[in-house]
Amino acid sequence: MNTGASRIDWNSHNDFFKFTRGRFIVDEAENARKREIRFDMNSLARVAAQSVGAARCIAIEKYPDGMFNKAFLMTMDNGQEVIAKIPNPNAGIPHSTTASEVATMDFARIFLETPAPRVYARNSQAKSHPVGAEFIIMEKIEGVPLSQVWSTMKLPQKLQVLLAMTRIQKQWLNVSFSHYGSLYYTEDLQPPAGNHFVKDGKAVRNSGFAIGPATGRDWCDAGRSDLLRLTLVVLLVR
Repeated sequence: MNTGASRIDWNSHNDFFKFTRGRFIVDEAENARKREIRFDMNSLARVAAQSVGAARCIAIEKYPDGMFNKAFLMTMDNGQEVIAKIPNPNAGIPHSTTASEVATMDFARIFLETPAPRVYARNSQAKSHPVGAEFIIMEKIEGVPLSQVWSTMKLPQKLQVLLAMTRIQKQWLNVSFSHYGSLYYTEDLQPPAGNHFVKDGKAVRNSGFAIGPATGRDWCDAGRSDLLRLTLVVLLVR
């Protein structure tokens, strides 16, 4: 939903919180439940406005639902646009999934010279924030999907795209890590001993980033996330 009203109760738009992309053939009620999340959209709009120095958010447009997240285009009174992303209950391990995503985007932008979105605000602790959900407020990246223009591009243009992609991939290959897992800010977890990464053959320590629990789907589906959380609790108790 997109509206230009300057004063509005964003929480009154029920579609913001539900899965509205389509229907499920099997176990629809349960699948819809896993993709519905209630939170304070008014608080999220205020956080988004503050994160970019605006007075208020004047328009919110919901993008088509993803299977694990909801995304919104927020327009501010100063004309700036940001993307707000909220994970669904089925998105993955609470805290870890959002915390790792934010750190990974930042690491890619800073150390890998990859044009990842800049994060303006984030929260990975749903119960301790007025929004009542984990969220990421990030930069809106301008452009169009390559698939929409590839067929109309001339050969020299395609070559430039491939060269740009190759330069980015080269940066990725120049970095390796001391541990297996997902990437985090060190402030979001207790990093393992000896944690570091290697860039251009040189070890980089105390960078503010660390490897922690893996958050990939293979570690979360079919009840595996519950086992992983239990393991983490045991390790922390020790």
